[in-house]
Amino acid sequence: MAFHQTAGTKVRPAIVLLDAGDDDFVGAPVTSRARISDYDLPIQEWRTAGLNVPSFVRVHKLTVLPKGEIARQLGRLTKQDRDSLAQLLARAFQC
Repeated sequence: MAFHQTAGTKVRPAIVLLDAGDDDFVGAPVTSRARISDYDLPIQEWRTAGLNVPSFVRVHKLTVLPKGEIARQLGRLTKQDRDSLAQLLARAFQC
C-alpha cells in the first residue's frame, strides 16, 4: 500500500496491519534503508509485494493513517513474509 505521509511529500509504501472498517488503518512503514533495528523486518519476496528494491518493514514505527491518503495497492506480502511479520509483532508486543 502506498500512502502520502503529509501534504507535498513523497508517496511512501506501508503495510496495512489493521483495518477496523472506519476511516483509518494501522500501518507499518516500509523503507529501503538498511536494517538498523531488531524491529526492522526484511521483506524476503519484495518483488511480489510490489516493491522496486529490497525493503524492510519498520515494526517499531507503527502509525494510524487515513484511508483517504492511500494512493494505490502495490501488492501483497507472501505467506512467508506475513508469518515473519506476525512473529516479529508478537515479539515486539510480547503476545
